[in-house]
Amino acid sequence: MKRNKVGALFVAVALILSILSGCSSGNGGAAGSGHASGAPSSADEKVTLRFSWWGGEDRHAATLAAIEAYKQVAPNVTIEAEYQGFDGYEQKIKTQLSGGTSADIIQLDLPWLQELTAKGDFFVDLKDHSDFDASGFDPNFLSNFGMYEGKLVAVPTGVNAYCMIINKTLADKLGIPADAQWDWESIYEAGKKLHAEDSSKYLLLADHAALRQDIITMLKQRTGNQWVNEDYTVGFSKEDALASFEWLHKAMEAGVYQPIGESDLFFGKIDQNPKWINQEIPMAPSMSSTLLSLKTVLPEDVEIVTGLPVIAKDAKDTGVLVRPSQLFAVSNKSKHQEEAVKFLNWFMNDSEAAAILGDVRSVPPVKSAQEAAVAAGKIDPAITNAVELGLSHAGIVDNSIANNSEVQKVLEDIIQKVSYGKATPEQAADELITSLSSKLDEIKARQ
Repeated sequence: MKRNKVGALFVAVALILSILSGCSSGNGGAAGSGHASGAPSSADEKVTLRFSWWGGEDRHAATLAAIEAYKQVAPNVTIEAEYQGFDGYEQKIKTQLSGGTSADIIQLDLPWLQELTAKGDFFVDLKDHSDFDASGFDPNFLSNFGMYEGKLVAVPTGVNAYCMIINKTLADKLGIPADAQWDWESIYEAGKKLHAEDSSKYLLLADHAALRQDIITMLKQRTGNQWVNEDYTVGFSKEDALASFEWLHKAMEAGVYQPIGESDLFFGKIDQNPKWINQEIPMAPSMSSTLLSLKTVLPEDVEIVTGLPVIAKDAKDTGVLVRPSQLFAVSNKSKHQEEAVKFLNWFMNDSEAAAILGDVRSVPPVKSAQEAAVAAGKIDPAITNAVELGLSHAGIVDNSIANNSEVQKVLEDIIQKVSYGKATPEQAADELITSLSSKLDEIKARQ
């Protein structure tokens, strides 16, 4: 799977133009309102498909509505929905794939794909199926994130940008600028001041996954390079790691972030954090796809806006992450691959599906689907802003090794030690270099 910045910039131009085209017709090409793309091969053959995904209530409701709408397209197809929150989903999917019991259509997270494709041939090559129309996707986006060894094993569910999600109503009340471009020192000082004035309040809502992304961002901004190199070596120095962990340590002590012992009770479901719901935390560094769930739990008169994530003053790379929201794949073990592919094609390309789904997986990756969702009024302007900002400030596109879930867990474990005060920044920097190097050697030996 390739990673290149040129691809990201190409996506930027294509997507921004298509979004800004506004309410132009969403009924063009293969993604039009006609249902031929989803028509079953035999109206008499009864087929049951399983569709597995994770998300919040908005995503569940919209996806279930789309499944219901598909009954009009293919009345012989029954789709069994298997959905839940993020916590526990990864292990369930990996266990099912290993045991040959996975759903027919599966939502995946990007970091799992490199590991899974290295372990086995789990997914259908969508290029081999004429029923799947990939022409509406940006080819560079597909190549960067869905192609493995020449096979199109997965497609992006949406375009996702790491951003700052801001409760502007609360921020205004607290005297925190909602339009600031934060650097690491300015956000530290603002968070420290807020918590000192009111110990019940914290500036940033973040579980350990968000802290991991912040540390990766710091490393990339300091070096201007990947934090893990293509040759399975560490892409930063101990000095870089130490500086990043020192910042995290002082931020935790000053109350910039909510204590990790509290925030991680809501890992993968930060919208359920009482501090956010009760409006005691005004900002959440997160992916744009989480905005709807964070917005839904607040009163309707609360204004939510988005901005760029923290960028160091002297950054050699912005470190701004733009990636698929998630990925969809069809299981190689599916007994009804043809119908599963037809459903996925309808789900990704059809204008009716796009109008139902809107932005529950961030901005749709297919141009005509974007247009249909905009025309239906189903794209939140704050999400559009986050994606546009992310695309126009995109940093280095992560390589597949950096997205490996085992590699990311090494960093997560050490971040938790620093956050809980169980390791000093110096100890954490040493451990990260040692443990990460060992894990990379292990992964390389398996290739």
